[in-house]
Amino acid sequence: MREASFFWKRDRLGAIEIAPLLDVAHRIEFLSYINRVPKDIQCLLKFHLKEGVSISDIDSLDFLDVIDVMHESTKPEEGHLIICRIIHPLSNLNARTKGTYAVPGSRLDENGLTYIIQGPSLKLRLMSGVMRLMSKPDRTSARNINLTPQNYESILSEKQLKLAKFAYDHGYYDLPKRIKITELSEQMGLARATVSEHLTKIEGILMDDIFSSMTDVRLSPEDARSIVLSMEIDMQDSEALRTEGFESLIQRMKDNITLELTQDTHEFNEIDSSKDPEEILSDIRKDIG
Repeated sequence: MREASFFWKRDRLGAIEIAPLLDVAHRIEFLSYINRVPKDIQCLLKFHLKEGVSISDIDSLDFLDVIDVMHESTKPEEGHLIICRIIHPLSNLNARTKGTYAVPGSRLDENGLTYIIQGPSLKLRLMSGVMRLMSKPDRTSARNINLTPQNYESILSEKQLKLAKFAYDHGYYDLPKRIKITELSEQMGLARATVSEHLTKIEGILMDDIFSSMTDVRLSPEDARSIVLSMEIDMQDSEALRTEGFESLIQRMKDNITLELTQDTHEFNEIDSSKDPEEILSDIRKDIG
C-alpha cells in the first residue's frame, strides 16, 4: 500500500476548477467519506468560512452540494462539520478506481490544495497520470504506508526478502563482491540462472520504489481517452454531474491529450551518410536538443 500527496498552488486552482472555494472559506479539511460511488460522492468536510459567509453560500458553488450540517460552530476557529456531495472529475475518478481513497490531511487553504490518497502503486500512478492531464501538480510525493502489526511493510515478498538478505549477508553486494553468483547459487541449492533472474527482479523492484516518481506519469493515448470517455459518460448519465466546471475540465483533459500527442510526435531528419561522423553526431544532437 502506498500514499501519494499532490499539491497545487493557490494561483493554479482555477486550472482544476475549484478556485471559487477560496471565496467562501479560509480552509476546508477532508475528514471522511459518507458515500462513495462515481455518481454520488458524499464527504464529511470541515469548513472554516470567511467572515460574512454563511453555510447556504456553499450551495452557490456548482461542484458542491450541502447534504447535511452535522455541527454548526459558534467559534470560527472550530469550523463547521458539513456533509457535502462533491461533483468533480478528480473525485469521480478516485471513486472509479475502486482502490484509491482520499484520506484526512487532504485540505484546501490559503497556500493551495493538498490532495492525499492511498492505494496500490499502479492505481496511484493511474491517478497521477489523470491529474497531469487536468493540471500538473506543483509538488508530489509518495511513500509506503504501514498496515502491519509489526510496524513494517516490505515491498518485497517474503521469499524475495529472504533471497536478498542471503545475498547481502554473504557479500554479494559488497564492493568488491565477496561471493560470485555461481557460488551463491551453489550454497542456495538453486540454478545460477534462477538466482540471477530473481536478484535482477528484486533490484528492479527496489530501484523503482526509490526512484519512481508521480510527477511526470504519462498515460498511453488509449488509456487516457478511455478514462476521459468513462468520466464523460458519467457526466451525461447524471444530471448532478452536468456542471460547467465538470464539462470544462473534461474538455481541458481532451485538449491536453491532443497536445501531448503533438508534442510526442518527433520526426528525425534523415542522416546524410556522405557526412563525416562528427557532422552526423552534431545533426543528431540538434534533432534531440
